[in-house]
Amino acid sequence: MKKKRVFIISHTHWDREWYMGFEEHHMRLVNLIDDLLYLFKHDPDFDSFHLDGQDIIIDDYLAVRPEKREEVMHYIKEGKLRVGPFYILQDDFLTSPEGNIKNALYGMKKARDYGHQPVNIGYFPDTFGNMGQAPQMMKLLGFDAVAFGRGVTPTGFNNQVGQGKFDSTYSEMNWESPNHDQVLGILFANWYSNGNEIPVDEVEAKAYWTKKLAEAEKFASTRDLLFMNGVDHQPVQMDVTKAIKVANKLFPDYEFIHSNFDDYLKALKEDLPEDLTTVKGELTSQDTDGWYTLANTASSRVYLKQTNIKLERTLENKLAPLFLLKGQVTPTEQDKLDYAWLELLRNHPHDSITGCSVDEVHQGMMNRFRKVAQVAKSLCGEALTAFTDKIKTDGFSEEAKPFVILNTSGVTKHEEAVVKVELFRRLFAEASPEQAYRDAEKFLEDHQQLRVVDQAGNSVPFRVVKRYAAYGYDLPERTFRVPYMAAYVELAVASEIKPFSWQTFAVEFGQGDERGLISGQEARLENNFIRVEVMPNGEIKLFDQRNLNEAYRLHLVDTGDIGNEYIYRQSADKSRIIFNSPIKNLRSSQLLQGQKVTFEQTMLLPERAEAKLDYERQAVIDITHRTSVRSSVVKPFTIKVTLELSANDRRVKIKVEGDNQHQDHRLRAEVTTNQINAHNDSESIFEVVTRDNQVSPNWKNPTNPQHQQAFVSVHEQGKGVVIGNLGLQEYEVAPDGSEIALTLLRCTGELGDWGYFPTFDSQCLGEFEAEFSIGLTDGSQVEQVTAYQVARADQIPLITGQTARHSGEYAPEKTYLTVSNPAFAVTATERSESGEMIVRGYNLTAEKQPLEVKLWDQSAAAIVDFNGNKIDRAQTELDPAEIKTYRYE
Repeated sequence: MKKKRVFIISHTHWDREWYMGFEEHHMRLVNLIDDLLYLFKHDPDFDSFHLDGQDIIIDDYLAVRPEKREEVMHYIKEGKLRVGPFYILQDDFLTSPEGNIKNALYGMKKARDYGHQPVNIGYFPDTFGNMGQAPQMMKLLGFDAVAFGRGVTPTGFNNQVGQGKFDSTYSEMNWESPNHDQVLGILFANWYSNGNEIPVDEVEAKAYWTKKLAEAEKFASTRDLLFMNGVDHQPVQMDVTKAIKVANKLFPDYEFIHSNFDDYLKALKEDLPEDLTTVKGELTSQDTDGWYTLANTASSRVYLKQTNIKLERTLENKLAPLFLLKGQVTPTEQDKLDYAWLELLRNHPHDSITGCSVDEVHQGMMNRFRKVAQVAKSLCGEALTAFTDKIKTDGFSEEAKPFVILNTSGVTKHEEAVVKVELFRRLFAEASPEQAYRDAEKFLEDHQQLRVVDQAGNSVPFRVVKRYAAYGYDLPERTFRVPYMAAYVELAVASEIKPFSWQTFAVEFGQGDERGLISGQEARLENNFIRVEVMPNGEIKLFDQRNLNEAYRLHLVDTGDIGNEYIYRQSADKSRIIFNSPIKNLRSSQLLQGQKVTFEQTMLLPERAEAKLDYERQAVIDITHRTSVRSSVVKPFTIKVTLELSANDRRVKIKVEGDNQHQDHRLRAEVTTNQINAHNDSESIFEVVTRDNQVSPNWKNPTNPQHQQAFVSVHEQGKGVVIGNLGLQEYEVAPDGSEIALTLLRCTGELGDWGYFPTFDSQCLGEFEAEFSIGLTDGSQVEQVTAYQVARADQIPLITGQTARHSGEYAPEKTYLTVSNPAFAVTATERSESGEMIVRGYNLTAEKQPLEVKLWDQSAAAIVDFNGNKIDRAQTELDPAEIKTYRYE
């Protein structure tokens, strides 16, 4: 009989920032790598160290110890330091699909730049749930195996009750994505610390291994047993090879090997049985008691999610398309783009973007976000100028001030585009600053009448938002800065821009179709598709014009929260305050292409939880055992609600804003669906996932929170509700499907988990805003898919930019990308440094779809994987739930 093999992999799980600020963890990281370099030099039996699947650790170490670079690179090349495949260990659900891919591509590239192939496994040891498309994504990255820590329950050989959907007999299993791609899944059934701190003493080692081997063998499908020698922030075990020698002496029927994932996987695959369980789709601990899914991190520090989404949209849907449109990307530009992405990825680790760290961590994140925004502003400005310089605008009159409106989303946008146009400029070289300012003001006085025209000379409706004189400056590429004063006008222009298209307009002097802002006090918005009514108590009713007898209702609800950054726990009094006070300051406006209504509402809310919660936090009482109620002291909580309905849309946009001075509470928008439905559909990572509204029989948590990207929907034949959002990534659907709740704000005072870490900033005191939309459909696939695309497009604003009169190779109006089927959701349009162009997207449906995707009216040269390698896939068909990448030359 062959010996059983015990593969011991030394590692640490390195949360870059968490219960301490980044630099405190950073200093401990330096000690860890120093120890490793010593071990590599002095212990020839020490095989290697697994660097937690993330390359950023190398960057962090060398930032403090740059003189060690050559030594570190040597040990990476030698395979002693095992790096990659990712740049950071991200949260699956709270970063975008493209953010997930960028993390892998940058991680793999860095590993190769360091001189070694990345670790050949998708590595998700501590993600807060696992995305359903991970198998397909890993296949497209070149991996056929993943290791993960959450989402599946191993049952072992003695399971008497039959397996559920999220049970596996073994710690090894097949994991299948919605498109039916499969990878080998390796569950850390006894966690990623099952081989931590191995004793050298023989008596202790005998007891240790007797217990540990039995635990591993209970779930192992082969004679190959995996033991992870490390845990969170664990220093390397300096005597691990001695401990292994002791184990080999004590257990002659086992071979204990200090090893690595590559060798372990090779051995494991040779021994795998044929009866592995197959688990399917996302793995989010659906079949547990529900308390520790960590899904409520989707609503912790909502401001982080909102900022991240906006920057992802800037990099993915503004900067990347502009790079594609402007032409060749230089190496310098590519390096700047990489810098922006890597800086954003530093905010994507699972303890960072989730909002479940100490305040210092998230303060640092906001600084990183600001850096990304600054880089993006610079690059977008340059790229927009380069793009608009290529558009033919000399068809306008000589006095005209041309500008371009660009739509990089997948739907036609019927909305006001706001554009800033410079009408006049006086250089400081021509006049004193004061005189230049007066000249600019005088120009505005003398040119009150304006008109906006399209490229055919037709007058376009517009509204003047403001006129003003202001200081500005240019920074020429090769000469000194040029200051000036200028006269500006900010216009709202009626536009109808097709998907992936631009149109060119111009401001001219003279009488035009200028519209004023018509104001009133109407509590109703209406178009041919939807009617919206605001009730005197603040409730909002929506009607599909096809059935005015059935109202969908929206109201805001506030509850107490005695949980933490990880987990919502309602206060013991079950306080539930529905916003139903008389509205005030009602205003309505007739816009160029729609209507807007605003109102305010004030409710008296408890100012915080009772003082008992302070004790429960400090005593580290588990939230499931807390009994605090809300304070009897109340104070006003005022919100402003804005509703906007465009003339051609089937959805109403909603914005809720206020100044939060209350603690320990949660604010949600609750929308009735007028349905009894067992399922909901939500956008996740490269998929529209269908989730059960009913929980498992094992579920104990009174709530069932879920993640989302751009939308959630409940629909049936004849009716459907689609709720879109901008950075509001937590929702919950009632068990019977009758209501969708969207979390707008969640305020807590501690980190949670394994100790007491106060986090006052997570109370989110101060100004806040929440943007979402409600769309109504007939429940058909056609209208559902259209509504999904609209929700995704609502996260992508129109791009506007002024240009000069000039000739150009681009027509004044052009569609650069055509997608024949709205079931294809485009996630990327990029130009590589080599000049190749990429279009990527995924199937919004679970059905095969016909599809043609043309860029610049050309068909793709190839279908490729995430690495750019050609794969055998049909160009004109989209498989169910397929992710597809087109390459153009």
